[in-house]
Amino acid sequence: MARLARAEVFNPSEVAVLHLCARVVRRCFLFGVDPVTGKNHDHRKIWIEDQLRLLMQPTST
Repeated sequence: MARLARAEVFNPSEVAVLHLCARVVRRCFLFGVDPVTGKNHDHRKIWIEDQLRLLMQPTST
């Protein structure tokens, strides 16, 4: 069964609080230190926070 479009699920004129999660492939780490590679991915938290703040700004019509 196909998923409903977001426009059919959420009313764009209402404020909603959502919990989002993303699955990553090949057991890669989205945040924090990857124990396999030792690479730190904490910079992604800042990028996501910045994007959320940008999306929260009122749009001018």
